[in-house]
Amino acid sequence: MHKQSWARLAATGTLVLATALVLAACGSSSSSSSSKKQELNLAASAQLDTIDISKSTGYGQTGNVYESFYRLGKDGKATAGLAKSATVSADGKTYTFKIRPNAKFSNGDTITAQSFVYSWRRTIDSKTTSPYSYLFFRD
Repeated sequence: MHKQSWARLAATGTLVLATALVLAACGSSSSSSSSKKQELNLAASAQLDTIDISKSTGYGQTGNVYESFYRLGKDGKATAGLAKSATVSADGKTYTFKIRPNAKFSNGDTITAQSFVYSWRRTIDSKTTSPYSYLFFRD
């Protein structure tokens, strides 16, 4: 597979998943039985300009916030994130991902294929004005 294809796949997966996670965060909330404080401190070169992944302007700002199909593992190599597995059609035009069965949104809801469909459709909707919508169109 070409490096450009993997880069497009990684960028698209990140964009899609982050959108789905943002949408899940807008859902209903329930009280937690855990009283543990959870805090993550990350160095960043810039503040997040938005938590709406469809409108975000850079991976550097969102890459440490949202899970994707894949993530960077040891030595900068791609490793499974939300994807349990992936296959590519012989013509290289169709990617099929199997989502980990335990993949959940922050509110506990299961992440499904429909979560991605909704997110991708929102990203390519001209009303959203996503700066990365072009990633969803074939050459």
